Amino acid sequence: MSWQGNLLNRVLKRTTKPLMFSGRLTRARMGISAWLMEASAGIVPAPAAQITPLRGNIRGEWVEHGENTGRVILYFHGGAYIAGSPRTHRPLTAALARDAGARVLALDYRQAPEFGFPAWLDDAVEAYRHLLSTHERPHQIVLAGDSAGGNLVLVTLQRLRELGLPMPAGAICLSPWADLTCKSRSFKQNRGSEAMLNADAIAALGLHHIGTNDPKDPLLSPVHADFTGFPALMIHVGSGEILRDDARAVKRAAQKADVSVTYREWKDMPHVFPLFHAFLPEARKALQEMAAFVVRVTRPD
Repeated sequence: MSWQGNLLNRVLKRTTKPLMFSGRLTRARMGISAWLMEASAGIVPAPAAQITPLRGNIRGEWVEHGENTGRVILYFHGGAYIAGSPRTHRPLTAALARDAGARVLALDYRQAPEFGFPAWLDDAVEAYRHLLSTHERPHQIVLAGDSAGGNLVLVTLQRLRELGLPMPAGAICLSPWADLTCKSRSFKQNRGSEAMLNADAIAALGLHHIGTNDPKDPLLSPVHADFTGFPALMIHVGSGEILRDDARAVKRAAQKADVSVTYREWKDMPHVFPLFHAFLPEARKALQEMAAFVVRVTRPD
């Protein structure tokens, strides 16, 4: 691990992780978490990009850099389905637009506590339908997301299959939160090595989102899904994350369904580390791999 990675882990453990709520889950604590994440936007610099707000039935923003190659990335931000926005994730979406030569639609989907499952899934499917209705080609579209956004990538693929809609060319999951029950071995064993996430807070949020639904519903926890018919997948995760085994389970599900999967487990990297590409060499390498994946799976008209 680079010295920058070591320093980043130390900083996150002393700043971000302690700020996550502990104790009983309340609406106020969810609101404070969302505010803190939004307030932190801009701390990590974003590459220059053209930002075009998208309002109406589909909320979000287009992020563009350079000429239009026809490639489109539909991006779902992370934030445990309570926090985050296209603005908080511009460092990542702008870098993807630049490196992959793609237009990025960063979706501002509905979240808790105001909205519960399946609001975010409905918004994701509608965004994909919007792309198809505006003559974007499915073989030029890649879904991507981090953490809860990685969960949303995987459940969206299931819903697209159920609806008989054409699959995108590929999908990228960064540190996917793929099991909302939070029962994996790494969720317990990596509590100390996890640099960013408070395990108790994430587990409480998982139970909140599940509510009265079946904990093994694959549209909530895609580790239980059948991946048959999915497009090529790319997964990145840090070895010390509490969500490491979620990523491994996604890889196994893809392999079981004979889906092409590129899996990268980075030693001691923090949660969604590609976000820190401005100063983290491992993040820049991961971004290069993600961009190459987008170029490889998409086909020109």
